[in-house]
Amino acid sequence: MATTRESHIQAQATAVVDDYALPSDPDAMDILPPPPPPKNKWDAIYRSSFFQICVVSALAFCGPAMADAISGLGGGGQATPYTVSAAQAASYSATALISLFGGPLASRMGIRLMLIIGASTFAINGSAYYVNSEYGVQWYLIFGRFLYGLGFGFWYVAEAAIILSYPEEGRRGHYLAIWVAARNLGQLVGGSIALSRNAKNAAAGAIATSTYLIFVGIEAVGFPISFLIANPEKVRRADGVAIIMPAKKPIKAEMRLLWKAIIHPRMLLFFPLAFYSYFLGGVMSTYLANYFTVRARSLSSFIVPASIVVFTGLYGRFVLDNKRLNQRARAHLGFWVFMIPSLATFAWICANQARFYKMSKAPKYDWSSSGWAVAYLPLLIQQIMAYLCQSYIYWLISCFVVDVQGNARNGGIFRCVEAVGQAVSYGINSNVKARWVPLGINFALCVVCIFPTLLIIRQVPEYRQDAKNKPTEVTYGKDEEQVIEDDTKKM
Repeated sequence: MATTRESHIQAQATAVVDDYALPSDPDAMDILPPPPPPKNKWDAIYRSSFFQICVVSALAFCGPAMADAISGLGGGGQATPYTVSAAQAASYSATALISLFGGPLASRMGIRLMLIIGASTFAINGSAYYVNSEYGVQWYLIFGRFLYGLGFGFWYVAEAAIILSYPEEGRRGHYLAIWVAARNLGQLVGGSIALSRNAKNAAAGAIATSTYLIFVGIEAVGFPISFLIANPEKVRRADGVAIIMPAKKPIKAEMRLLWKAIIHPRMLLFFPLAFYSYFLGGVMSTYLANYFTVRARSLSSFIVPASIVVFTGLYGRFVLDNKRLNQRARAHLGFWVFMIPSLATFAWICANQARFYKMSKAPKYDWSSSGWAVAYLPLLIQQIMAYLCQSYIYWLISCFVVDVQGNARNGGIFRCVEAVGQAVSYGINSNVKARWVPLGINFALCVVCIFPTLLIIRQVPEYRQDAKNKPTEVTYGKDEEQVIEDDTKKM
């Protein structure tokens, strides 16, 4: 007679939650049994979903956090942000290319190898800025950022699959807050370094060259840390639900499933929000570089991540994991919490920009300057809201999808669109004369993404399928079953 746990795991193979991303047919899917009992206390800790989320968060600290810290200096810390914007555009174009095929790549390579490959390229980012700052070699800045973007694409997809698949119900907002906090603690460290080395520099200009060497050292630590990632089949979730891993499928089937996922109505509705989510990176970086001094930018690289850590933690605990509200109510609340301030501060920044244009000479605000707070506060609020938006998007995706392969596929598509948005943003900001264009586009995107996101929220079930001891619902939809059947017949 099957135990309750065995029945629960078997039920995972027979129910239905999503009609495009999740396999269910027992012959086409591996429902992983519970991992063997831990050999010792360390093994119990190491194989836990919490520890694995912490490893991914540590990698976020070493990689994208350091990259964001450099960007947070305004134009990568350079006197002019336009070459840096071109390098960022090249980087995110490469990331978008790899992310698009994240599902098939994860199926073939496994998310552990993808994370290791990605972490091996972290240090290229800081070295590119150092070489450009020290020797003026701009081609390496663009080429180095492109190589980093390729590796980051692998890491990006694997990270998304883990963040979306590993957290237990009721802890999704909490784990997302840990991940966001680690990413921003990295920026906080970077900001502290930059501030300590540039606090006496109250003029416009470039960041001290030695600052980049510290960033490179931190980025290099990510590679050995990446080997702490365990394979999904060895991970133990606290709620006892096994990590769901689909079996490998023919590459042709993988590509057809990828296409089905791309054109699915719900994914199409996600596109505007994905494109918008990080578009402000290039816009705010250019705004910061154009209107603030070196030490004001260094102070910003400290204030922004500190604020993000606090507010994303509160957002995850009191909004996304609010036990008094059902899942759909939290989806509505979570959306408006970041959207209303975003709309208000875009209007504020537009007003600031119009005022700056009327001046005979563009201002360079120091933290002691009159008007610094009015110029800086909307930028700070925008940055905080951007990370609340990111936390919300991952939480929203996880309302529909639960298995690793489905999350790698969906996360890859989402991050591809997100990276395209970043590439377009930095590409436009690389044009010196286009200062109003990116800001106007960013504001418009904020408005445009409201309606499709609300349509997605209407589809959110009141309770996640693996909540309250309900069986996790995971199967092929009809389209996915047909893909496997057609490709099997051709073999």
